[in-house]
Amino acid sequence: MNRWGSAVVGFAGLTLPHDLLDGMRLEDVYTPAERLRSGAGRSLQHWAGRLAAKRAVLRLLGVPPTAEHLAQVEVLPRPTAACARTAACHDGHPPVVRLGPALAARTDQRIRLSLSHTSGRALAVAVASAGLPEDLQDFSEGGDA
Repeated sequence: MNRWGSAVVGFAGLTLPHDLLDGMRLEDVYTPAERLRSGAGRSLQHWAGRLAAKRAVLRLLGVPPTAEHLAQVEVLPRPTAACARTAACHDGHPPVVRLGPALAARTDQRIRLSLSHTSGRALAVAVASAGLPEDLQDFSEGGDA
């Protein structure tokens, strides 16, 4: 496992989320919760940011970015205590990574993400770290972030 991984996804000139995937199917790369969050009136930069995050995590783990592996990395916003704890909340929240069982077995550390966008690119950096106190807080009651 690497100490960090990064990825850039270009979306300038593209119009649809599947244009980002080099022939892979949307349903094979993004989880149902990710499709719900990215598809609800969001721009292509949200799809690209989520894809960049997934690729950065896979680079961190030393795993190739196949559709199967991408689907095992779920990137969703983590609600905060100030959030209404509903899926309808559109305030900015730090991303949280959930790994499928096969990828989770590759690390015992938490994966932190940083995402950024320009007008045509999305950048993500994934870093492995020890657990932090906020990792023990559960803000997910009452809705799916």
